[in-house]
Amino acid sequence: MKKATVQKAIEATGIAPEKLGEERAERLNRGERALYEWILKSFATGAPPEPDTMADEASRLEIEVEPALAALAREDLVHHDPATGEILVAYPFSGRPTTHRVRIDGREEVFAMCAIDALGIAPMLALPVEIVSRDPVSGGDVWVRLDPGDGAWWEPTEAVVLAASAREGPSFESCCQVLNFFSSATTAERYLSENPTVTGLPITIPEAIEVGRLIFGNILR
Repeated sequence: MKKATVQKAIEATGIAPEKLGEERAERLNRGERALYEWILKSFATGAPPEPDTMADEASRLEIEVEPALAALAREDLVHHDPATGEILVAYPFSGRPTTHRVRIDGREEVFAMCAIDALGIAPMLALPVEIVSRDPVSGGDVWVRLDPGDGAWWEPTEAVVLAASAREGPSFESCCQVLNFFSSATTAERYLSENPTVTGLPITIPEAIEVGRLIFGNILR
């Protein structure tokens, strides 16, 4: 694995240095940070938190839920539907189905926002995960098993991740839609050639795993 490539991959996604690891939540106050961690842990049980349950948790933490969610949105950590209270995004998790299905420790199944987010779940929770995704060009499945202690396995063996971005703005608008698994570097390069508004580079699965670790590995203290 080349550290220079990992750094280039992070830059290609548009993810700022202050969004890596513990720095992601640095600007939150204690109550906001606690609610943020609670939301992530709720997703890890297999489902987004219910709005009423989240409001109860905010009350327990002695904070108001709407201002706290506004702070999480400002930091591009969590986004919700103001009309329903539904959590739509809590990186690395998606509140709605995506092409990145992740089974945590052989039990709960969740959806990740993108390929890097899917790979970041294992180091964030310190649990093994199994990922099934789809190459948007060939339509073929990409399978990855990642164990924080024992290593990683993936098929096809030529699979890569496209580290890329399409526009400025929150990650769910700028890079999540294009940060995908591909069956090979060939299909990733084809995707880039067919989508001139997307800029980035294919990286190996081990390099993508390292990017996921750097972003999400130290969020839950």
